[in-house]
Amino acid sequence: MKEYLLTCLTLLFVILLSPFLLTYLLSGEDSCPLYKPPDIERYLPAIVYLQIPYTHHLENIKAQTILARTNIKLQMENGTTFSTLMKKPLDHLAHEQGVTDLLHTYERFIRAARDTRGQVLTYQDQKVILPYCYATTGSTRDGADLLHSEGYGYLVPVESPQDRQADNYMSSIYSPSADHYQEIQILSRDGSDYVLTLRAGGELMSGEEFRRMLGLPSSAFTLQEVNGQTRILCQGHGHGLGFSQYGGNVLAAQGKTCAQILQHYFPRLSLDLE
Repeated sequence: MKEYLLTCLTLLFVILLSPFLLTYLLSGEDSCPLYKPPDIERYLPAIVYLQIPYTHHLENIKAQTILARTNIKLQMENGTTFSTLMKKPLDHLAHEQGVTDLLHTYERFIRAARDTRGQVLTYQDQKVILPYCYATTGSTRDGADLLHSEGYGYLVPVESPQDRQADNYMSSIYSPSADHYQEIQILSRDGSDYVLTLRAGGELMSGEEFRRMLGLPSSAFTLQEVNGQTRILCQGHGHGLGFSQYGGNVLAAQGKTCAQILQHYFPRLSLDLE
């Protein structure tokens, strides 16, 4: 109960300090004479809150927290400012409904950050980009193949069959023009059944470019002509690379720890303490 009250008071304190925070975001740290280098652990729960559903098991939220911490530290080491990283969480907290939801669920995210404090994933003793999606086709993707660089060889495909049980795993989008279907030619797929390259209207593009252009849930899709319309049938949610949040949540429900979940999805990485 005391921890919950402390959480509420902390949130109210953040809201009362919003003018100071906005001044910092707009004018930079030089405008704030009391500025001190930020402790990302204090803000990490708010960031993770926006990345994964609060209804997920705690161990899965912990796994996402370790991913987020690793990505944030890597971005800051590469020159991204803390104010840039915090802009979206602060914008979210500025809405009353967001604050209301946070007061009821934020304690789980605080605990996830506290229980994993300082933990990051590394590859050959270096922090690396850690992508995540909501649900794959049943297997994650090969990073080197998708991103055309051996530098992403640490992202190896792993089985995640439980993803096929995700809500709306299969989804359809219809286009009214059958001619459009005739103009699209799928040229290649990867081992997880995602489209790698296609030709649309004479233009060569990647499956991910096509997904973003049409707002598709994933680039794992097939094309069919149905009653004069083009049906795009998609599997999964997101790019399918790295960590599957749905798959990780199923593993957590089976009793797996956050370390075991991350070991499954990132078998070439090590869990380290900084």
